[in-house]
Amino acid sequence: MKSNAVKVNESDNVAIATQLIKKGSLAVVNGEGLFESAEDIEPGHKIALVPIAAGEDVLRYGEPIVRATCDIERGGWVHVHNTQPVAGDLKE
Repeated sequence: MKSNAVKVNESDNVAIATQLIKKGSLAVVNGEGLFESAEDIEPGHKIALVPIAAGEDVLRYGEPIVRATCDIERGGWVHVHNTQPVAGDLKE
């Protein structure tokens, strides 16, 4: 099965879309069809591999990159509208 998203690290809770993933279409991550996308995900953007609770870290490359500001459903678009910088990453 041809992938439309890539998961970089085993502990990541998001994958990166490599092509447009339309709402309702199958998210295929590293060759494995996992679930239907909850919304359109543009190439280069993140899709939630599991539900991410408000306040939970978003992991990419096995490291926290941002924190969810609201609950994000599996298959949801993870972007600036529902995340904030992780404490310590803010410039003072």
